[in-house]
Amino acid sequence: MNMRNVIRNQKGQTIVEAIVGFGLITMVGLTFVGGMVSLRNTTKNTLLLSSTDKQVNDIAENIKSGVENYQINYDSDRSVSELLNPDTLPMAWDNGKVALRKDCSTCAGTYGYVIQPYPEFRGLYKVTLRVTHKSWIEKGEAFKDYHFVVSAK
Repeated sequence: MNMRNVIRNQKGQTIVEAIVGFGLITMVGLTFVGGMVSLRNTTKNTLLLSSTDKQVNDIAENIKSGVENYQINYDSDRSVSELLNPDTLPMAWDNGKVALRKDCSTCAGTYGYVIQPYPEFRGLYKVTLRVTHKSWIEKGEAFKDYHFVVSAK
């Protein structure tokens, strides 16, 4: 047999070519999977932030529309931190759900608020809203406070 015939008859891939091809396919696959995991985490965090913002806005609108119907805290001796202890917040929430804390053991978050008058400004009230969520604790954040001012009609 002639050497030229041997070279012409060699078809297919060598083991080195197969390993290099497999390595390239693996790298592309791992990059794709990593991107999908990152996208899933980003989507989860965005959904939580959106849900939190919606919850805060709903609570604020309810209080603003009828602040005169709520109990006002005139006891200035008790601090807001004491009144809004994260362990004793009365309401529970989750994506699209609000209930009493005792009625929703599966809810991931809790909230409560305090309405206090501004002594210098008649008819204006400061609302402190404290919101918690289980996923925030993993990030080292026990709660978030939101402050807004409402006026009585």
